[in-house]
Amino acid sequence: MARAKYSNEAFKGMVDNPQDREAAANKLFSALNVKMHNLYFSVSSAEIVAIMEGSAENMAAVEMVTSSTGTFSSFETIEIIDSKSMTSAMETANKVVSAYQAPNQ
Repeated sequence: MARAKYSNEAFKGMVDNPQDREAAANKLFSALNVKMHNLYFSVSSAEIVAIMEGSAENMAAVEMVTSSTGTFSSFETIEIIDSKSMTSAMETANKVVSAYQAPNQ
């Protein structure tokens, strides 16, 4: 998942030339082999939220390209997993937890 805050310049561009930003984003994502599942706009926070999947390297490239053009004033990627994957992670953690010693112990 990626969350980014539009810059004032980007908003000016969208007002001056209204266009489908999802189509523009998909061109970049396709070039980087990043799959976009959904794209949402938060009007109240001037942000865009994209549910997408791709390698860490390609997600970093998305951030570099969009930030270097002045589109966003901030950009954050958040790795999310489904419930089944989280359950699997819990099971793995359960198997190895004894190998870790917390700093407060």
